[in-house]
Amino acid sequence: MVCGFAQSAVEGIRSAGRALATALFPPRCAACGRPGPALCQPCLATATVLARPHCRQCTRPLRYGDQCARCRHEGRRVDHLYVPYAYTPPILQAVQRFKYANKRYLAADLAALAISALPPDLQVDFVVPVPLARSRERQRGYNQGRLLAAEVARRLDLPLDAGVLIRLRDTPAQTSLPRARRIHNVRGAFRARRRLSGARILLVDDVTTTGATIDAATRALRRRGAVWVGALALARTPEERRDVPSNPSDLLL
Repeated sequence: MVCGFAQSAVEGIRSAGRALATALFPPRCAACGRPGPALCQPCLATATVLARPHCRQCTRPLRYGDQCARCRHEGRRVDHLYVPYAYTPPILQAVQRFKYANKRYLAADLAALAISALPPDLQVDFVVPVPLARSRERQRGYNQGRLLAAEVARRLDLPLDAGVLIRLRDTPAQTSLPRARRIHNVRGAFRARRRLSGARILLVDDVTTTGATIDAATRALRRRGAVWVGALALARTPEERRDVPSNPSDLLL
């Protein structure tokens, strides 16, 4: 009873604090600065929507089918990757302000944009954020992936389990690494802390590039018994042409 009262009091204080902050510093569009949501409608209309049909495991455009040759060759374990936008302006500005400029309030609007990629009949048991490296969380002072996943879970009316998946080691940032190094960089970097027999899980991250991080996290969840793992990200970085094999005749890009 006392704990419940204390928790309610804390939540009340937090809600009041958020309301006061909103009144003093109203949210603005991350691209143009107009008062309003994370991206105003004129700016959002300029965002690049990922082309369809595309590979269900990496979202690269396909001519036919639902899986590209690269994902088949690599043995990707994620069942479905859902991504609505390319990581280009204005989505890029919104994500960067969310991640690096302490604009935590953007989580709600960005989550709403991300879940637009999900099918209406999606059936999952709970939402799991892709763990952030501890060094980057200390540097930023918050975990933007957990904030985004919490908003996704709230909007989908699903439980959030932010502790089931842990990162075993800090890994170098993926953004500056070529494709092969990214895959090696995160191999074995995650572990699930409990049995997940029969669970259907939705992983959440802000941005994906090669999908190596999502795949490594998926493997950790599957090793503990998850039967289906989907992943949701707001954006995917444009295809890096230097990562395409010199003889890509068997790849559907």
